Amino acid sequence: MVNPGDVVVLPDPTYSLYADLIAMAGGRAVHVPLADDLHWDVDALARALPGARLFVFCNPSNPTGIVHSRAELEALGAALDGTDTLVLTDEAYADLVFTPEPFVSALQIESLADRTIYCQTFSKSYAMTGWRLGYLWGPPAAIEAAGRVHASFAGAPNTFVQRAGLVALTECAADVARMRETYRRRQRLMYAELAAVPGLSVQRPEGAFYLFPRYAAPIGSIDLVAHLRSHGVAVRPGAEFGAHGEGHLRLSCAASDEHIVTGVRRLATALAAL
Repeated sequence: MVNPGDVVVLPDPTYSLYADLIAMAGGRAVHVPLADDLHWDVDALARALPGARLFVFCNPSNPTGIVHSRAELEALGAALDGTDTLVLTDEAYADLVFTPEPFVSALQIESLADRTIYCQTFSKSYAMTGWRLGYLWGPPAAIEAAGRVHASFAGAPNTFVQRAGLVALTECAADVARMRETYRRRQRLMYAELAAVPGLSVQRPEGAFYLFPRYAAPIGSIDLVAHLRSHGVAVRPGAEFGAHGEGHLRLSCAASDEHIVTGVRRLATALAAL
């Protein structure tokens, strides 16, 4: 999909490994800053996309915890009209959506469907992280090329993982629904705790299990993470997810209610000590 010199457009911030994979293929990543609400700046995307080979995004978003709407996806389709740019959509967190509107996949957008490579995993919906089971859907030439690369790098998943995946697909819908409600509650709890911390501003979470607060302290996010660790809090620096993630922290709700409350309060204490 990407050859040496090809341009690949990325929202910024976004999942950090995308840029690494583009570099491995010899491509050139072009980073487009998000709007202040952490959704796409559609006008900026439209300016960056002409001539691009590929646009890559995750929805719901890691690290921001937002969900790109039907209107955003349709605007992307309009910006790509008349081009041969492909879209790779990573929808790993599609079962963890908390917006009033139902989740919309890029495959449901008529102007995107024929140019979209859909990437899905069992890791998040079925808590199978590390089992390395997933699938692609997209234009046949792209899928055939991906299959050749995958066969060289990874081979086939082992038998027990395949059997577990079949059980997940056929028997675990109720478990996924319970997990979704647990994460909904945890995100609301973490949001309420963060909103009360002086010097932090945070967007209301919409999906996945992350929040991406902005902080006011005059310190880089990598240094701030080291400072927080000394106070017993482990988070990820916003700069890990792109230059425009600087000034943010990524927090995960994949913890108990007690640990969420304790962690955010330690975070508040650490910020006050700067």
